[in-house]
Formats: sequence, structure tokens, C-alpha cells
Amino acid sequence: MMAASRGAPNRVHKSRFTPVWRRWEQAADALDSAEESEDFQSVGMRCRESLIQLIRALAKPNMVPDGQPAPKRSDVVGWSGLIANSIAGGQHNDTVRAHLKAIAKSTWDMANWLTHASGARRVDAIFVIECDARRARHLPHRYDPAGERKPERCPECGSYSSRQISIRSDAESVFQFVRPLRLGAPRRR
Repeated sequence: MMAASRGAPNRVHKSRFTPVWRRWEQAADALDSAEESEDFQSVGMRCRESLIQLIRALAKPNMVPDGQPAPKRSDVVGWSGLIANSIAGGQHNDTVRAHLKAIAKSTWDMANWLTHASGARRVDAIFVIECDARRARHLPHRYDPAGERKPERCPECGSYSSRQISIRSDAESVFQFVRPLRLGAPRRR
């Protein structure tokens, strides 16, 4: 029931983050068959594994500031902070960055709590698995694996309704805009 109704937002996302979604689906399957407190605790354990896989998929050594030791490989909160700093840099992203860090810590804390909650109930497991799925759906949307910042607006007319095409050469990626869907959009100077 849970595994069929939730999960990756689309096939592309699921294929790109297969280990993450496989762990999440295992948690959803465990929830579907759970009856006792121990069963619900195992959902928390599987959610933790899903979060660790997400960090492993997104974390890159170049995200660690010079002179600072890298977090341990499974340090979800530590790596989440570095990932947030990397993908939401700059003062204009202060609120986004703070949210990414807070939701990472909160989701990790919830999964840990459920794993050790002696009186865990179905409603607790549902809440944690929903938090885990939300984190796995949203964080990668801001992530650009090549570290490239694609322009969001057409540099000629300023339109958001332009389509971007990426042309990759051996040396670099070049982003070109296709004219806006609205013909006659005013040019921005």
C-alpha cells in the first residue's frame, strides 16, 4: 500500500537515485506488513539507511572546505550541511540553506527516534517514512552534479518561459536558450 502510493516523483529521479529509493521501498514494504512495535522500529532503521544512501549519492569531496576534515561517510547531518552550503550558496539563499540543514537534521533525528522507540506505533512510522520521502524528493532538485549554475532566465529577454538546451563539448557545457514560447516577448537590455 505505502510502496505503491509514494516514493520517487518520476522514473528519471528513481533511476538516478536507485539505492536511495530501493531502501525507501524496503521501508515502505516493512511498514505495509508491520504489526508490532519492533516492526515499526525497523521502518525507522530502513529510513536511516535511505538517508545515508542519499548523502552518499550527493556528497562530493570538493564540498569540504579547505583545512576542514571531511565528515564520516555516513554522517548524514554533517554532509547535509556541506551539501546545503554547496547547492544553496550565497546570501540570497540563506533561508533555503537553513531549511535544507534543518530538515536534514530533523528527518535524521526522527528516523533515529523511531528506530529506538519502544512504543512505536503505525502513525509514527508513517510520519517518519513521509519525512524521509520528502527529503529524498526535494534535496536532489537543487543539486547540480556538475557544479554548473545554469541561468534561469533568458539573458536576452529575461523570460522565465524560455527553454534551455545544453550543448556539451569536451571542454565545457554551453547553455543556449530557445526563444520564449510567447512570440514577441520584449527584449531586456
